[in-house]
Amino acid sequence: MKKKQSTTQTILAHVTIGIQLAITVLLGVLGGNWLDARFKTSPLFLAICVAVAMIIGFYHLMKQLTAINTNAELKSKEKRKKWN
Repeated sequence: MKKKQSTTQTILAHVTIGIQLAITVLLGVLGGNWLDARFKTSPLFLAICVAVAMIIGFYHLMKQLTAINTNAELKSKEKRKKWN
């Protein structure tokens, strides 16, 4: 039961990371379109906002994946200590 729960938690964590990245980029697109419509600049703000959103999204992606990897390493070390 623990193995299945652990696998489910891992899958949900990765799905959540993907959704967060998609929402960040979507907000960049919407914000860029809104700024372009407001200031009558064609693709300028769209390109800037999407680039900033992708940078922010990938930063959070790497931060969360690093945290997941660190937690997995700590759990595997704890399991090894039990057998010693």
